[in-house]
Amino acid sequence: MKVVVAEHAGFCWGVKRVVQMTERLAREASGGKEIYTYGPLIHNCAVIERLARAGVRVLEGEVSSEMLCRLGPRAVVVLRAHGVGPDELAMLRAAGIEIVDGTCPHVHGIQERVAAAHARGREVVILGDEGHAEVIGLLGFCEGKGVVVGSLEQVDRVDVSKPLTVVAQSTLDGKTFERLTKWLREHARDVEIEDTRCEATARTQAEAVELCKVVDIMVVVGGRNSANTNRLVQLCRDRGTRTVHVEGAGELQREDFLGKEIVGVTAGSSTPDWIIAEVVERLRSW
Repeated sequence: MKVVVAEHAGFCWGVKRVVQMTERLAREASGGKEIYTYGPLIHNCAVIERLARAGVRVLEGEVSSEMLCRLGPRAVVVLRAHGVGPDELAMLRAAGIEIVDGTCPHVHGIQERVAAAHARGREVVILGDEGHAEVIGLLGFCEGKGVVVGSLEQVDRVDVSKPLTVVAQSTLDGKTFERLTKWLREHARDVEIEDTRCEATARTQAEAVELCKVVDIMVVVGGRNSANTNRLVQLCRDRGTRTVHVEGAGELQREDFLGKEIVGVTAGSSTPDWIIAEVVERLRSW
């Protein structure tokens, strides 16, 4: 059985940056500093557990100013790659906590575009997953007045008579982006389309689609609560390719690969190299 691994599977540069940043803070923590992340750093349980063993704690649930004040003067809070809205950032600063901004620079760029469009009086339409951390943060930059659309079934949320500025969640797949922007161009009176998808994510998705053409089965590695990983799974299945989604090597079932000659492997942007390597090693051992 031949195993083919996508060239750009795994950590995107924004996620890699914030994970390395947090690991370095944990190693160099001095004077009794306590390292926290503002929500789970990435959507990967193995990475979160690894950081926990290094002493990194997670602020989970609804974070309040009272909770932050209880952390104490030695607390350091890392903002994850998804970013946060301005109100949340103001709350952190008001609590006097040291903040390390791990927001992906690309996401910062989308936030700036949302704020600029809102300041010009335009309705902001965010193409993406309602409830996703990045999308919640983006909504904060238009005072919560933006409209989130994730599918054609949700386009009736948009008032097409208003001047619209459209941005995309960085991990949105190309097919959904094209379908939604086509509809908006055809129905809106005044619409600005800004393709804010991440190039690294788009490249990973394109590689997965190409791999599907030459393999008998695909393995997608990544957290089940990872939006970009789930998009990869769906893209592969939409190609009609048998696709297995695992979080780690321990979930692989040998019977899924019986009679398969070529196996493709890719991974979501929150999946570290060491987890991908374990999956590949297990497959090749068979």
